[in-house]
Amino acid sequence: ISQNRWVTVFLSGWGLLAYTITAAYHFGSHDMLEWSVAADNITIAFSSEAFDVMIHALDQTALQYGLIIGCIFAFLEIRKRTVSKITPSPLTLNKRLGSFGLFLFVFILPIDSLDPLLNFLRTGYFYYRNEHAIQLTVADNEFPFQRAFKPSGVIQHTARPNIFLIVVESLNASAIDNVSEEGVPYTPFLNKLKNQSVYVDPFYGNSIQTAKGHFGLFFSTIPAIRGKAFVKHPDLDVDSVASVLKKYEYQTHVFAAHDNPNFDNISGFLTQRGFDSYQVIEPFLTEIDKKNKMKWGVKDEVFYQRFFDYYDTTIDPSRPLFVSLLTIANHFPFNSLAAADRHVYTNPQSINQHYANSVRMVDDGIRQFYEELKKRDLYESSIVIITGDHAFPLGEHGNYHLEAGYHDDSFRIPFFLTWPDHLKPQVIRSARSQLDINPTILDLLNISQSNSHFIGHSIFDGQEQRPIYLVQPYAKHFSVIKYPFKYRFFAKTEQEYVYDLEKDPMETKSITKTVPTELMDHFRQELKKIYLSHEVLEKNQFKPPISLKKD
Repeated sequence: ISQNRWVTVFLSGWGLLAYTITAAYHFGSHDMLEWSVAADNITIAFSSEAFDVMIHALDQTALQYGLIIGCIFAFLEIRKRTVSKITPSPLTLNKRLGSFGLFLFVFILPIDSLDPLLNFLRTGYFYYRNEHAIQLTVADNEFPFQRAFKPSGVIQHTARPNIFLIVVESLNASAIDNVSEEGVPYTPFLNKLKNQSVYVDPFYGNSIQTAKGHFGLFFSTIPAIRGKAFVKHPDLDVDSVASVLKKYEYQTHVFAAHDNPNFDNISGFLTQRGFDSYQVIEPFLTEIDKKNKMKWGVKDEVFYQRFFDYYDTTIDPSRPLFVSLLTIANHFPFNSLAAADRHVYTNPQSINQHYANSVRMVDDGIRQFYEELKKRDLYESSIVIITGDHAFPLGEHGNYHLEAGYHDDSFRIPFFLTWPDHLKPQVIRSARSQLDINPTILDLLNISQSNSHFIGHSIFDGQEQRPIYLVQPYAKHFSVIKYPFKYRFFAKTEQEYVYDLEKDPMETKSITKTVPTELMDHFRQELKKIYLSHEVLEKNQFKPPISLKKD
């Protein structure tokens, strides 16, 4: 690029830094750093929380090696000009073109590279090229997801109960009923609540990212293949469960534990689509609460206490309430609990043990929520739904990073539903996902929709298995589950995999060659819906504009 000594040293130093970071990420996550990880999160990359996540995603030993090599590099350059003196002179145009041509040749070779920096640059090309391996077109004024929704009749009533939707950060289904080596339960309250609830097993988050989980959950729509809908599509015309409930006199609110309502543009997006308000916890915190904050926010127990302070002072009890409670404390790297709050492992030595302590904190918080609910005589008459925004892989496949995971352990979350006066406890074995929460709420309230773009279905609709759509947006792994079979399409190489989750829950052996042709055809058709949904999102055609509705 240049024969100037300091330009050469500067660029070499940056190259060494980039290689160190990509290599440290590779050793830390057991996967290559994808360009999409940086591109999709650039808007939050400079927040303190995101910085903490990034630091914990890097292998510390690799960083130490990088520092040592960097020091040697600086010493040799200062004393010997080791780097800058090897610059050829003169650096002719042909030599420069030859060097860049050689790099380009290596770049486009159809061979997997173990060089983390080269792989990072390659995935940049993959990120910006035509992202649709399956070519689909949506005509103007075409709205393919519009359909009529009718309740199943599981409940016959005209009541308008309060609805509390609790969305817990990084809540794994595997935490429920789990115990430590000494027999200490991770979730003692939720274990009991499971026997008093409608519990769905298996239940899935539709993606591996909070923003995408919220999009699927609130809008019953497949998360975007690329980018965050809240950020990239702020003018999207789409209905939320709140916008439907507002037509039935519901107050609709969000109460969030994270103190930045503009994080990923969530507040602005939701309040323009049916939610009356997006309230963060910060104004309700006491001085003691602030002193005892964890890295991402207050403990869940404090969060629910402060929500009920908000409830007591703000909510109109004469109108039904729909409120979404978004927790934050159970966040990677799960290691900011005070010693007095570590109830499973007093001296945790691994991320799994940190997670066990953290999820016990989640359990204590939900116990606190139900206690506060009962104090106000709301328990019997309220619908309470508890689920997660996404799961978190804990090494089941050697992976501890959401952006690198595509197995079931990166998607499986729990689902609890209580409504004591109306629903008997039961376990539903039909696989469901976050997309089914909105239709389930409308089903329980006996609300019909003549034109709805909600893709999900009520968990009470009587169908044994519905297709589940899973989006791993970074490396582009897209899955469709028709339980117990799971189909996975790796868009980068256009390879297909099928697993029988009952016989092979660890997804160790693909059975693509033995799967019946009809089932493979079904999976490929359902895969097209993931791409179709993204195309509809890009064209803003989930619902027709008012002018077309009148016509």
